[in-house]
Amino acid sequence: MAGDSEDPEAAADRLEAALERIVQAATRQQPPPSEPSPSIEAQELSARLDNLIDRLRTALGARPG
Repeated sequence: MAGDSEDPEAAADRLEAALERIVQAATRQQPPPSEPSPSIEAQELSARLDNLIDRLRTALGARPG
């Protein structure tokens, strides 16, 4: 794990990359035939994670983006 003296922007970049991998993994999963399509859920999850990334960047003092 990284120390407290680590660059906040580098930490935010790693967190963003990890969250993007989570979203990609969530959207790759195929639902069982009897369940509704997860596309709306995946879109909502993606939007919520994007919002979280922006909030974390703001909290760390990085530019939104």
